[in-house]
Amino acid sequence: MKKIAFMFAAAAMAVACTEAPKTATPEQVDSIYNALKAAAQQKADEVQVEYNILVEGTEDQIDSAACVAAADAAKAAIVEAADTTNEAFKAAFEEAVKAFEAALNAPVEAAAQ
Repeated sequence: MKKIAFMFAAAAMAVACTEAPKTATPEQVDSIYNALKAAAQQKADEVQVEYNILVEGTEDQIDSAACVAAADAAKAAIVEAADTTNEAFKAAFEEAVKAFEAALNAPVEAAAQ
């Protein structure tokens, strides 16, 4: 009977001593979101510069169908790059959080290398 009680106690200790996986804190999640949002805004700003160059071109360039199409494509890219509600941004955000949590839970030896 003592052996069974000891085995049960040892099993309970083993379960209690195992470390739960670490998760990102709300502050860390916000930081990841803000970093991705800043990157999206920077991309939108870069495309805005390209758009401004196309719009401020010479009269014959502005009137050309190719220039108008390029300006429209650039404007759409600005809207898409700055959109933090689309599925692509949400997927990138979730993937970044998963990667951060995987790094938190990586063994210390792997982190040291």
